[in-house]
Amino acid sequence: MTAFTIPPITDDEIAWASELMGLGANGFAVIDGDGSRLRAMRSLETCDFEACPGSGKTTLLVAKLAILASRWPYRQRGICVLSHTNAARDEIDQRLSSTSPSASLVRYPHFIGTIHSFINEYLALPWLRSKGNPVRLIDTSTALKRRYQKLPWRLRTRMEKKHLDMYALQYDQTDYSGANKKTLSGDADFCRALEAAARAGSEEGYLCFDEMFVWANELLDLRPEVAADLRMRFPLVFIDEAQDNSELQSAILHRIFRQGGEPSSVRQRFGDSNQAIYAKPGADGAQTDCFPSGEPQNLPRSYRFSQEIADATKGLGIVPQALKGAGPARGRVKRDALPPVLFLFDDDSVRNVLPRYGEYLLTAFSAEELAAGLFTAIAGVHAMDEGKTTPIPHAIGHYAPLYNPIIVQKEVIPTTFDQYLSKASRQLSEKGNAQVLVNALASALTRLGELAGAVAVTTQTRKSAHRRLLEILDSSAGEEAYRDLLDRTLVAEGKFNDEEWAQALPLMMRVASQLTGGAGKLVLNQEAIEFLAKSDNPQSYGAHEDRIEVMVDNLYSHPPHDPKFHIRLGSIHSVKGETHTATLVLESFYYKHHLSELKSWILGERAGGLKKKLRGKPELEGSRMLGRLRLHYVAMTRPSHQLCLAMRRDTFIDDELERLKRQGWLTVDCCLDESLLGPRTDQGDCLLTD
Repeated sequence: MTAFTIPPITDDEIAWASELMGLGANGFAVIDGDGSRLRAMRSLETCDFEACPGSGKTTLLVAKLAILASRWPYRQRGICVLSHTNAARDEIDQRLSSTSPSASLVRYPHFIGTIHSFINEYLALPWLRSKGNPVRLIDTSTALKRRYQKLPWRLRTRMEKKHLDMYALQYDQTDYSGANKKTLSGDADFCRALEAAARAGSEEGYLCFDEMFVWANELLDLRPEVAADLRMRFPLVFIDEAQDNSELQSAILHRIFRQGGEPSSVRQRFGDSNQAIYAKPGADGAQTDCFPSGEPQNLPRSYRFSQEIADATKGLGIVPQALKGAGPARGRVKRDALPPVLFLFDDDSVRNVLPRYGEYLLTAFSAEELAAGLFTAIAGVHAMDEGKTTPIPHAIGHYAPLYNPIIVQKEVIPTTFDQYLSKASRQLSEKGNAQVLVNALASALTRLGELAGAVAVTTQTRKSAHRRLLEILDSSAGEEAYRDLLDRTLVAEGKFNDEEWAQALPLMMRVASQLTGGAGKLVLNQEAIEFLAKSDNPQSYGAHEDRIEVMVDNLYSHPPHDPKFHIRLGSIHSVKGETHTATLVLESFYYKHHLSELKSWILGERAGGLKKKLRGKPELEGSRMLGRLRLHYVAMTRPSHQLCLAMRRDTFIDDELERLKRQGWLTVDCCLDESLLGPRTDQGDCLLTD
């Protein structure tokens, strides 16, 4: 096969792609001496791009792919686009599919998908099947549960005594050993019993996500020519959100595309070191081929937010970056940015924070802007520790007791059919794209089929769940039931009442029966029965004696008695990559209160992740503080128009509050009793102090 060559990208092509992205002909031109986006568009060499929040890296990547697709000369060699999460993959896929010149990239010979789906499709699954191993389901939670159930009662009790959770049943070696067994001796009978359960579950076809890398690496060990074949197949590789790659992911991608034989693939990675928040607590992410390697190209201009928000947040960046605010983004709300706001509260007034935030937004934005905008309240810790007494506030539950942490987790598979629809219903209300609901229904039905005994339904993940399910059902009675159920789901926008749910259940059963072979009446096992149980979703609760706060799908409605807009609640992880009109970052607790620990950075007294030693050279903050900085850097760079923080009043002394006011911050005191606030306008603007 001929060597990979590609002509330079011309200025005319860049202008064409810029128009295609809706940016006008000069969308990637030099601005105020900053030519970083133009250089990134032209680059066709292996390099890393440090892209600040709101830099438009996805737009840039899609524009670049459109140019390459319009003149791609190879019929059996393709471009490989890898993302860290399904959400990032979906965004790239949808944007490419909407532009006709680049729609070819979603088909052979190209690949667009997550790192896990790439490893599964090209390495792990073919290898396992060649060895005669079935693959029924790749899902960590289900696989570990099945392995745990294989253990006799005495071994389960022993796990509890040794403080081992179900993750001790994972493995990272081909002999089913290793991973999450703490100090357990490898030659102990107990350890071998855990490994035997892992082997038995795997040989039945139930595997954990990361275990697929074990088998992919075994294939590369035994057949090193496979890596050379993949480099020949994919001479050009793009990796999005590269800062979140784990060591497991980074090492195998380096092994496939860069290590060893020549020629290696041209690889371009896009990411932001300051937003690396998916690594496990205390971990540093990738060590092999870490991001960035060498001298990266910087994309420091944010088109999301103004310089005021850039100045308030850039100090939290561990890697210093000349963050330039070129916003606000005006896609939803076409107005200038507003100054940042600090909401102050104490133990007794923590439940006042969301109502006061709602009151403030009513004063700051017009009715049209409230209807068009996206308003959120987010926290680093969003799930309460049940049964434990923790400092206030610990998590979002202290602000809103009916908050449900399950439905906001993007990359965690929902545990019930109802949760699939709830998550999609919320996305539908925000984005107006019914496709999210269609794919959620298909994913839920596929999951039901797997729990009921269907074989190998979700092992290929590049196609949408809807298209994959239609291919499986293909002109069967199950397809008729699926289309009927799809119509009902779209009409109800995913929110079935009890009567509608009862009518939908037989249709779900018919689809599941078809997926499991379609012979006779389907008898559900306990896992499938629990999956179909509809959760109760309370519509309201009493927040104060005279106020009812509405909480449906984690949306706080304001005003409570006559809602004009909604505030979406969630974890910081759940909103990564998003743009909000206004974001309220809530104080939360992990060993210490997050924002209180970051007070010096918020005041502008410190910047970055270095600290001074009493003697000697500066050193990095500890891993916990670095994680705290990254997490809240992500949180504080979400808003386009207004950044808000909610912190305990006793965090600050009066002089510090005065300093923040001189730096442009407004304050809202949630500790004040409403009866003492005096007359207010319809919007309640007396809550604001200057």
